[in-house]
Amino acid sequence: MRFNATSWVKKMDSMPISYGKLHSLFYDATKTYAPEREVNFYRSFIDNNPGRVLEAMSGSGRLQIPLLQYGYTVDGVDNSKIMLDRCRQRCAQLGLNPELYEQSLEQLSLPYKYSTVTIAVGSFQLIADRNAALNALKNLRTHMHDKSNLLIDIFVPDLKADPRSMRIARIDNNSSIRLTTRHIFNEQEKIADAFCLYELIIDGKVAEQENEFIQIRWYSDDEFEQLLNEAGFKVVKIYEETFRTSGPSRIVQAQPIF
Repeated sequence: MRFNATSWVKKMDSMPISYGKLHSLFYDATKTYAPEREVNFYRSFIDNNPGRVLEAMSGSGRLQIPLLQYGYTVDGVDNSKIMLDRCRQRCAQLGLNPELYEQSLEQLSLPYKYSTVTIAVGSFQLIADRNAALNALKNLRTHMHDKSNLLIDIFVPDLKADPRSMRIARIDNNSSIRLTTRHIFNEQEKIADAFCLYELIIDGKVAEQENEFIQIRWYSDDEFEQLLNEAGFKVVKIYEETFRTSGPSRIVQAQPIF
């Protein structure tokens, strides 16, 4: 069946922006926990600058939980109650009890300052409005010590890829979640619209559906450095590391300017 972008756009008002229940189940089934190589990358910064860690846009604990298991103090903040509840469930099963905050970075207000702040696997780019992204970075800066490290994983989408995709994640022997995604790229504005349909399939039949609309913004290295400079950061280094399973990324290390 041909994808009709107009019909999807008309549904946007009823689509949740934050992660829903089926999304969180799909996320856990496909991403589980960060691999050892990724965890060790972030550990190297924490070990060289000990102190409290904040995983911003932490979701269900993909990176946060492995770091907690190494004994670091890692707080999590996310604007999705569903994802944070899932993180609490996973932590309880492992005997962990981290501090979790349901807040957006655009309105961040936490009781601590941090030596390391991480935003993994492209999550920062979900803040598609540039002014909102700038405000989020400024808020993070106020929660950081001098010489603290901000580590943001960023990526550029593959504009030549098929705009339609389908993935299936097995939940258990009887159920799975099918994700159908349609992308529309605005190369001039560097904005990608993703129209997502999650379907819970039990014994071969669709039992539940969930629609979601997501936008991402991508940046060139120079554009992202300018954004960080405006927020009061200096770029220390850009690492050519790829931890996203869906394509290459790089990690920007920045420090606040006081």
